[in-house]
Amino acid sequence: MSTDIRIQVSDLHIVTEELTVQRIVAIAKQVLPLEERVPDVQGDAFDLTSWYDSWKRHHVIEAPEPTHVMVEAMDEFQAMLPWSQVKQALFLYAQEGQALKKGYPIRLYVPDGSSECLNVKGVVKIWFLHDVTLGEEATYGFKNTVSLKDLKIKK
Repeated sequence: MSTDIRIQVSDLHIVTEELTVQRIVAIAKQVLPLEERVPDVQGDAFDLTSWYDSWKRHHVIEAPEPTHVMVEAMDEFQAMLPWSQVKQALFLYAQEGQALKKGYPIRLYVPDGSSECLNVKGVVKIWFLHDVTLGEEATYGFKNTVSLKDLKIKK
């Protein structure tokens, strides 16, 4: 497990940048035990919405509140959540004082969202979106799809 992996964070009103887990945690103003919001799961986490506010202030930019957040995992799994559903969302970044063994580098938990996908492991990209036409329903799935034709062995 590489400790220098960077997570891409983007908001078109602010900036797109790549941050280490350590830098992301340093920006967080609210770090808390994960089990406060997700029973029976232990670890160190930070609140998503307060992190976004701190990140925005760090760049000294006035930007509108996002309408959605979208995350992408190492395996290209994506989840998009309406901002109204991320009030209790948080990112797990460590367990027992160590980097995550499962879900590295960070893992999204959405304990009160409408999606059946409670968490996304291995988050490497976070986009804060500003598009009300995306609706109020969470979506998730793999970014790349492979057709049956692509799966056939060519001789």
